[in-house]
Amino acid sequence: MTIVNNVERKRPTWELEVGSRDTAPADPQFTNQPINQPRISGLQSPTAKRLLVLFTLLFAVTLLALVPASLYAQEPPPPFDPEQVPAPQSPPIAGVGAPLFQENCAACHGPEGKGDGPSAADLPFPPLAFADPEVMWEKSPALLFHVTKFGRLEKFMPPWQNQLSDEQIWQTLAFVWSLHTDPDEIAQGEALYAASCASCHGPSGAGDGPEAQGSLPDFSDLSYTIKRSQADWLAGWQAAHPDVGGDWSPEQQRSVLEYIRTFSYTPPWESPYRPGPGVIQGVVRQGTPGEALPLDAEVTLQAFIDFQPIATFTTTLDAEGQFVFADLMVDPNVVYMATTPFDGVTYPSQVVSLTPEEPQASVEITVYATTDDPSPVILNRVHWILDIQPGAVVVGQNLVFGNQGDRTYVGQTVEGVDVPVTVAFQVPEGAQQISLQNGSLGGRFQQVGNLIYDTAPVIPGEGTRQIILRYFIPYTGEQLELNQGFLYPIQQINLLAPDLTGLSVEVDSLQFQGVQDIQGQPFRFWQAEDLPPGAVVLRLGGLPQPGEVPQPAQGNPQAAPSSVPQLDPRTPWILGGFVALILVGVLLLAWRQGNGQIADSAEALREEQEKLVAAIARLDDLHALGELDDDRWQEQRSQLKSRLLTVAAQLQENAG
Repeated sequence: MTIVNNVERKRPTWELEVGSRDTAPADPQFTNQPINQPRISGLQSPTAKRLLVLFTLLFAVTLLALVPASLYAQEPPPPFDPEQVPAPQSPPIAGVGAPLFQENCAACHGPEGKGDGPSAADLPFPPLAFADPEVMWEKSPALLFHVTKFGRLEKFMPPWQNQLSDEQIWQTLAFVWSLHTDPDEIAQGEALYAASCASCHGPSGAGDGPEAQGSLPDFSDLSYTIKRSQADWLAGWQAAHPDVGGDWSPEQQRSVLEYIRTFSYTPPWESPYRPGPGVIQGVVRQGTPGEALPLDAEVTLQAFIDFQPIATFTTTLDAEGQFVFADLMVDPNVVYMATTPFDGVTYPSQVVSLTPEEPQASVEITVYATTDDPSPVILNRVHWILDIQPGAVVVGQNLVFGNQGDRTYVGQTVEGVDVPVTVAFQVPEGAQQISLQNGSLGGRFQQVGNLIYDTAPVIPGEGTRQIILRYFIPYTGEQLELNQGFLYPIQQINLLAPDLTGLSVEVDSLQFQGVQDIQGQPFRFWQAEDLPPGAVVLRLGGLPQPGEVPQPAQGNPQAAPSSVPQLDPRTPWILGGFVALILVGVLLLAWRQGNGQIADSAEALREEQEKLVAAIARLDDLHALGELDDDRWQEQRSQLKSRLLTVAAQLQENAG
């Protein structure tokens, strides 16, 4: 068995469409292309937005001041006592904390921790600049934890104890700590430590070096390290043995202390993977009757933390189609997936985790022979969402394909494409700015006229191929007809359109189900089952004109009488966040087949789901206002959506 550590930002296997073909064009990075959405009329200016943020914070503080003292005194924030701060169960990992920081902290502290977030300029107190070593010098991790958990409202720092668990706070703080240092400083400190300190303090800081005398502090003991700041350590160093490093510069001394700190957390530039007692055994099975097993084939096992690959292992199948990976890291934050190639297609196992209580797991990989016959392909589900903007209809679709056969469909050649293509889907005439979540046009996806072809194989089973796309249909006047063709039988189709004043929607072949309240937003809902291939025609009337602000309908005649929540016209109806909300019930195959550890309750998962959707909407808002550039928007949005899909998978697994 060989191992290759991998800390590059690559798309994890289960985020890939399950089953990949080596000969098909592929995009090496997760693609989440920005689209230039029509700006909503009446959307606040950046200045007004900042004033609103400031006013909200001031209002919150005022409300706290108005709460009767007897009520407020029931649960005051406890005074800081480092002895009462709970230590993390294991060294926190900056890579896990990075998306938590971007979601919850970057708005004020800035994406790089420089205190320059989009909300920082209008706060009465500047947020801490975590990237400044002087700011962090006298702060212990325990103090940072206490402030993060309980807040500091007099400085406009909100408490996060109701949004983040203790473990999540520690993971976030690991990333926070890494912001004021870098790999070069750590490498310098490591060399100095090895030459002058390791003989007593030990190679891992446990105080067990060959020349150790007496009782030395254990720099890897989290209950000890969280209570000490860098300044504390320097003072102790100079008091105990000022001769060691006496001729070093202050920068060199600090580099040693920053290296010592890495004994209790993992910086983002280091692989957090550590071998352990874990074992994953598996078997490869042939899913096509009469076909042989891929004996002696290579099996790859990848380890991920927060959808980022951290290690890769390889082995080969034995004569019975079995494989074993041993000495694996045991940590509930780490998930594993095995893959093996067969007949040009790569097949995955389910996703599993290893814990100290359950350090072993078994997985299966089913492989199939291939075919170029498309007849077993079907659309299991279609989720179709409209967003109405003055001058354009934004369309989002989630197409969930299945394969009812026992062979993997690898495609056929078509005119205009020089590689075999598999499933095809249509975009209406006039569609612009087409964006696909898991690939790009000209890469994995190929467009010929108004047809878009996928080049990835479709393995047998239900929902084994999921495609999410967005596009714009510009319009003039008040009416628009959309002719949406579907090339495969559809088992179930759902259509959602915003419930707006004056908007009329006529839909052929689908049945109106009333108005649905989704996250406080009213939507008209149509549905149908078992549709044959063909076209669904939408006729829209009363479309908003330039300069108008779409308003929620009051007592729409198409809807059954009900109380429909009011829609805030300032809400950024950008489908990136909304599509993620609608699609949370659609499970990625690897998770649907998996038996991963489900530690969170359904209630906690639903709460996290709502917060993720809100965070994506806020991120889109900042991007639309020009306060977040494309690169950071894409990166942060991808991280949030990855976690959202994980939560959706856990909810679905709990429900099953």
